[in-house]
Amino acid sequence: MKDSASGGPNVFTLPESPSRRLRRRILWIGGSVLAVIVVLMLVLLYSPLLAVKTITVEGNKLVPTAQIATALEPLEGTPLPRIGPGRVKDLLEDQVAIDDVVVQAHAPGTLEVRIVEYVPVAIVKNDSKSYDLVGKDGRKLSSVKKRDGVKLPVIDGKASEQDPKVFSALTSVLAALPSSTLKKLDHASAQTVDSVELSLTNGQTVLWGSDERSGDKARVLTAFLKDKKQTGVKIFDVSTPDHPVTR
Repeated sequence: MKDSASGGPNVFTLPESPSRRLRRRILWIGGSVLAVIVVLMLVLLYSPLLAVKTITVEGNKLVPTAQIATALEPLEGTPLPRIGPGRVKDLLEDQVAIDDVVVQAHAPGTLEVRIVEYVPVAIVKNDSKSYDLVGKDGRKLSSVKKRDGVKLPVIDGKASEQDPKVFSALTSVLAALPSSTLKKLDHASAQTVDSVELSLTNGQTVLWGSDERSGDKARVLTAFLKDKKQTGVKIFDVSTPDHPVTR
């Protein structure tokens, strides 16, 4: 159709619909927010502003702090958001006494590492005239030159060499005992896996038997030791925890 005055076509510009205008605005805002998030992530992950400058270590008793700090030196200068428990554990994997770690970041540049160690249950005298602290699975956790000050029972090191199963039974039994009872033990011994015997520091003897039902046996023994009427007893037989015997 021709316009009578100009001879050109009639062109009409229709207004943009409200819904289309709203979608365009949402897309623009969403894209802007996403761009800001990406920039922030890049800043957090790579900016030297959050680089590790100080590493604090706590919770360790068996592994020296200086030894742990040396192992964690590669983390210095790394942005805090890029450090997780997995990376810290990888750096400490050679420390056999460490069971787990808890990591906390404190801006702008402090990394707090809390060490969770395996709990020693016994002392093993070795050939070098020193003592090894061992965990419930028999692993060596640390060494001490003197037994004094370490309130744990002694296991003859030959037990592990002659029969690992006997040694495992001993450590399993000791792991079932509360720390208050462990402190009262002088040494633990066994000829077979079914003949575990414990000697208390006051001269009393505990006939334990095998490591089966160790939880029940530990509760019975702990109750006996808390009972002041049992101070004159020489032998506690808890090998059958449902029917313990004293004599």
